[in-house]
Amino acid sequence: MSLLLPLPRFDQPRLLAAQMELIDHSFGIGMLGSFLASVLLSAGIIFSTGRIEILWWSATMGAACALAHFGRFYLPARTSEEHATRYAKWMTAHLTGIGTLWGLAGWLYLDLSSVIGTICLLALIAGMSAAALAIFSPCLPVAVGFFLPTIVPVWSVFLGTRDMRYLPMFLGVPLYLIVLLVFAHNYARVARRSIGLRFENRELVAQLRAQTQRAEEANRAKSVFLASASHDLRQPLHALGLFAVSLGRTPLSDKQRELLAHIEASSGAAREMLNTLLDFSKLEAGVVKAQPCAFRLQPILRKLENEFAPLADAKRLVYRTHDTTAVVYADANLVELILRNLIANAIRYTESGGVLVACRRRDGQGVLEVWDTGIGIPPEQHREIFLEFHQLGNPERDRRKGLGLGLAIAGGLAQTMGLQVTLASQPGRGSVFRLAVPLTAHPDEPGSTVVEPVRPGGFAGLRVLVIDDDYSVQTAMRELLTSWGCHCVTAESEQEAVAALAPWVPDLMIVDYRLRGHRTGQQALEAVNAYLGLSVPAIVMTGDTAPNRLRDAQTSGAALLHKPVEAEMLRMTMLKLIRSSCH
Repeated sequence: MSLLLPLPRFDQPRLLAAQMELIDHSFGIGMLGSFLASVLLSAGIIFSTGRIEILWWSATMGAACALAHFGRFYLPARTSEEHATRYAKWMTAHLTGIGTLWGLAGWLYLDLSSVIGTICLLALIAGMSAAALAIFSPCLPVAVGFFLPTIVPVWSVFLGTRDMRYLPMFLGVPLYLIVLLVFAHNYARVARRSIGLRFENRELVAQLRAQTQRAEEANRAKSVFLASASHDLRQPLHALGLFAVSLGRTPLSDKQRELLAHIEASSGAAREMLNTLLDFSKLEAGVVKAQPCAFRLQPILRKLENEFAPLADAKRLVYRTHDTTAVVYADANLVELILRNLIANAIRYTESGGVLVACRRRDGQGVLEVWDTGIGIPPEQHREIFLEFHQLGNPERDRRKGLGLGLAIAGGLAQTMGLQVTLASQPGRGSVFRLAVPLTAHPDEPGSTVVEPVRPGGFAGLRVLVIDDDYSVQTAMRELLTSWGCHCVTAESEQEAVAALAPWVPDLMIVDYRLRGHRTGQQALEAVNAYLGLSVPAIVMTGDTAPNRLRDAQTSGAALLHKPVEAEMLRMTMLKLIRSSCH
């Protein structure tokens, strides 16, 4: 038979280990079945012929099956790559022995004069061979080790008769063996292919996990870089803005006033880009929470028109707003911020024509629309433009065209409210961005979206403690607060601040969030309040945009301002805190 089908070789250890693992799962059932079949054969032979010596054969078969089943547990890590070849050889040897016992039964107890006995014995051997095909085929050498010694002795019995009446068996038995080997070969090939696919899937999953981990690490690194860069840039810009305000309160010539205006414009542009990064970081940190209410859209549209119409005029664009009486239910501040990003983006990418902002009533919703006659967006880019730092038509990264975060922020803010920003565009003809907001009947607080400016009051004699480890910021804050009539004391750390409290108690504290020695403004506030035994109104200023820092800063209980802080915003916040403490 070896001439018909050469004996196969074991596969490589990695593949062989998987094959032996498949066989090992069903090996115990196979051995139990082999023993039970031997018991049935023994019973049939004893009842039909009275030859009780077959019990020795059955006992030997039981011992061989038990040894094979329990003996494998003494092989350490038998299905590992290191020991797979040894386990395969061990199993092949044991199955060859068990197959030999079945072949011996055919040689000794195949009584051709008894039709019933012959049929029973052949049926049991054929059944055991079929079961072996299902269990042992994943590893072809193991299956062949069982088939050959099981079938060949039976064939030799028929050949030994030299009786042509058994011609069908002369041909049928070897044909059955060949069929078993062919099927075993095919099953082994299928098993190898399945195992190979499993290995590939594992490798793909491992690669995907590695790539996902690298992407997450890159994203964390990006966030850390943005936070660090933003913080380091905000510090000098914050001081620059405060110095500019203080400088503007001094006598200046017309030329100096013009130069100061340019300084303030440049500082404002840088502040706008950093605030964009801050908005994006807030979304990543998950600190933006929607607070929906019913409000009128018209005050927001009018406010945005007053803000953006001059920018459009500067580019010789037509800015139009369709008045509306719509009342919607959403977060007014987030809706305003979404529209601000969409309008800024429309003006930035429109060179001729204009921008239209309108609200249409459609199916119980107010659909806010921002139309432009800009460059348009190709269909394949409709999803990508909502990704962070993705820009069209700006390969040179012109800072006047923004950072590529406006649409990402708009989309993220919309998701925070459970809404979606949609887009329709034709390249070369323009785009329209839409935000559908639920309509409602009446506003919760009529006119609540119109923010009246806070009239600055006097700060004469107000005692303010400033804790900041940046000398330029300390100086700028001292100059500004002093010009407002405050009595200002500055400190670099919480220890220095506590030491300065001996002669007086501050009415207000302004602290930087990130201090030296890995200390935070929140810890400085707690230390000062603990020393004084009371809670002093406080403002926490931060240039950090890292998600965890934003979440921590919000838990301080103090008013939170993000650097660079405009002087007017600082004054308004101080007034609110003073008025609140007086009540």
